[in-house]
Amino acid sequence: MDKKIITNINSDILRYKNILAIPSIHSRIYFSLAVKEAFEEFKPDIIAVEHPANFADSLREAVSRLPFVSLIIREIEDEAVYIPIDPSDSIIEAVRIAIDEEIPFFPIDKDITAVNSNSHYLMPDDYVMKNIGLERFYEEVKSKYTFHKDKTDEEREIFMAKNLYELSKKYNKILLVIGMSHWENIVSILKKLDNEKENDKEKEDNEYIINKKLYDEYQDYDEYEEKEPKIYNVHKESLNKVLGEFPFITYMYELYRNGELESFDKINIIETIFKEAKLRYKLPISFLQQKNMMKYLRNLCLLDNYIIPDYIDMLTAAKCMINNDYALEVMEGMEYYPYYNEEDDKYSTIKLNRDPSTNGIEGMLKDKKIKLHKYDNVWKTSLKKVNVTMRPNEKYEGEWKDVWNKRTNLLSHVPEDILMEKHMNILRDKIKNMLTEDKAKIEPFTVSIKDGIDMRETIRNYYKKEIYVKEIPKLKGNIGHMVVIFDDKNDEDYDWNIVWYSEAHDDSDLILYSTEPGNTLVGPGISKCYFGGYASLMPPQAPHDVWRMYYDLKKEGIIRNYADLLLYTAIIYSVDKYLGYIAPNPPSAVLKEFAKKNSIEIAYLPLAAFSSETLRKLRHFHVLGNKRLRKIADDYII
Repeated sequence: MDKKIITNINSDILRYKNILAIPSIHSRIYFSLAVKEAFEEFKPDIIAVEHPANFADSLREAVSRLPFVSLIIREIEDEAVYIPIDPSDSIIEAVRIAIDEEIPFFPIDKDITAVNSNSHYLMPDDYVMKNIGLERFYEEVKSKYTFHKDKTDEEREIFMAKNLYELSKKYNKILLVIGMSHWENIVSILKKLDNEKENDKEKEDNEYIINKKLYDEYQDYDEYEEKEPKIYNVHKESLNKVLGEFPFITYMYELYRNGELESFDKINIIETIFKEAKLRYKLPISFLQQKNMMKYLRNLCLLDNYIIPDYIDMLTAAKCMINNDYALEVMEGMEYYPYYNEEDDKYSTIKLNRDPSTNGIEGMLKDKKIKLHKYDNVWKTSLKKVNVTMRPNEKYEGEWKDVWNKRTNLLSHVPEDILMEKHMNILRDKIKNMLTEDKAKIEPFTVSIKDGIDMRETIRNYYKKEIYVKEIPKLKGNIGHMVVIFDDKNDEDYDWNIVWYSEAHDDSDLILYSTEPGNTLVGPGISKCYFGGYASLMPPQAPHDVWRMYYDLKKEGIIRNYADLLLYTAIIYSVDKYLGYIAPNPPSAVLKEFAKKNSIEIAYLPLAAFSSETLRKLRHFHVLGNKRLRKIADDYII
């Protein structure tokens, strides 16, 4: 069971008479959890929230759309103020509870009559409330942070206190959800109102006149009648700009809120994002790489004095410690949120862009662009950047699949073919060096240094005061075909088994097994695949379809799996003395004997001898649906 965030609802820190306050940082999920706890334990008659009364109807309607995310926008000339309907925001959670439980909720704030510049507070990480509780968290913030207020903030606080004062006369229990910067001042104003009530009537009337002036100003909506708040459906590509948490964390909160998760912990969710990204990435990531990535991520958090990494930190760690492809998978995991409508019949869809120079938000509607200002203070502004290379988006949803379905002939990507042949030549040189080093003759120096001084043997025999030299014999025969096996245990994961013939004289024939083309589309008619293994026959041999022989050979006990079939085929078609074999495990005794009968020597290199980045370059490849796609493939293959 999760530890309680509110340890005492009767604490003087959160209570004033019959009012229980949840002083919050906006769009931080642990404050929403605090609201849920407070409601269950306090059982209020009403809920009061820090939003203007003229947003009440649109607020109820937009919150009722959840988990579909909306923006409430009220235009002011060419600009606008907006309220994000963010499921992780404590105020939105409070309104949502009020609607679900069918109790009244009251927006008590004063309307902002002009677009103001938001304050940006670098506040502590809300995750610490899991251990220290809301009361202590609020006390620490009050003692260590200074909130900068302008005249508008002061007017709002007077107005909210006045409304709370009136509500407290009518209702026994009020749950107030409000920004953290306002609660202390509101308590002070409430105390003054109580003191003035006990003083003479004249003083009370004067205070009433002051507040009534503010109240009347608030009630005068005539200038805004033509610009009532409107609800907009948020486009899926803009969710990460609207939501305070990663979209995936917000999704997990939805599951927790609906009782589909037993507990909620952001660190566990971030760990899940990395694990799922690794599964989608499919290529091996070493334990050392993962450890270094997490250490780097921790250091990025320490630089900002936070426990939980932000969006940029996650991408930076993934790209720097693994690569761009893995960072894209992490990004996909962070931005996963299944509740969205591409278009909504009732609500116009809005796309959001962030101005990199000011970090401001612009809304893109079909016919215009408007500058947006968040209604209240922003808890954190990050100007950090990371450059993750992105692919172009689909022109319409399903475009890539439509083009793939119209494929005419599956082809390789030419730059990858050239790169593969280069890698094969590098591997041949590596195997050649290994074979010659194994057969090198080492002896004391007499007349000639032969092929060079052997430093290891010289140092080992230092006490003899002799120099040792080595003689490397010339390799008799060439290294021809290469067999590279990445996975020799999970044949069932690789559905595509083919012979891929060379298109040019300097290309090799490939016999391969890999993931099915079309499963992972990265562009229109362009699919990303992963080798389980392949045999590169060079020079090209135009082999017959050996896959038809697989079950017969397996039944006879000659081969055990796909990896053995590729090695068996390479032996049959070999025209050179040596054959390179790179795999997790050595060749079987049966195939070693078979190679010996065919006067072939198998030169084995363990797969573990190569770095994960080298394996990534060797293992993934792309398949194009037709020849014309080669002209645009470079835009999508990154």
